Amino acid sequence: MKPVLSILFWIVGCTFVQATERQLDLVVGNATQIQIDSTILQQQRNVVVHLPDNYHSSQQRYPTLYLLDGERHLNHAVLATRLYQELNQVPQLIIVAIHNRPQEDARSHDLYHNRKQFAEFMGKELREYIDARYRTTEDATLYGHSLAAFFTVDLLSAHPEYFDRYIAASPPLQNFAADFYQKLVGQNPMKPKSLYLTMASRTAEGDEVFDAYLKFTQLLENKTPGNLQWTAEVFADQNHITNYYISFFKGIGIVFDEH
Repeated sequence: MKPVLSILFWIVGCTFVQATERQLDLVVGNATQIQIDSTILQQQRNVVVHLPDNYHSSQQRYPTLYLLDGERHLNHAVLATRLYQELNQVPQLIIVAIHNRPQEDARSHDLYHNRKQFAEFMGKELREYIDARYRTTEDATLYGHSLAAFFTVDLLSAHPEYFDRYIAASPPLQNFAADFYQKLVGQNPMKPKSLYLTMASRTAEGDEVFDAYLKFTQLLENKTPGNLQWTAEVFADQNHITNYYISFFKGIGIVFDEH
């Protein structure tokens, strides 16, 4: 039989599956955007709050998770915590995503130049608002990446009373590693705290950032501040941006496992 006829007989004999297609929006639950008038910062700040699925059908109180650079991290944080919750390794959480202001230098202003005031806003004003509005426990976790991770380590060293668990991905600690460590050592007595600290490859992060990370972790290794449980990891196959995803995914399980 000629090849053309064979193909024709095959086509005639085939039964094609009937299918209907429609577009679906991918979602990770509902969230509420709140605009807070901050007295400390003298400005309005936007935060987005994601509640556990069973929040409105229960009287339970929930730990909180605060995300710096919240506009970037909320979706993947919700998905990661849901997976751990299905495995009973992380509790149901109220997730608070703090959004950056749109001005070009706003992020560096908040997380570096004006970080003392921003820490006070986070630890007092924002936490007090969330605790008053929602059914929270006292247990609170803070997550930050890059400059927000620098802020996270700084806040832990200066005000460990504000949060209980800290995840810091790729913090640029150069010129500050020893100072932050000395502040941590001076926080005595300190309630139990957990810290998960990560870095991508030396090539991706740069020598100064990577060496400062090594200096800080070596200081912690030599003498760990009292009541601090800490874990540090280098992800040599990650770059500076991809590191934020894997660091949160691993970190949220580790800091809840440590205390």
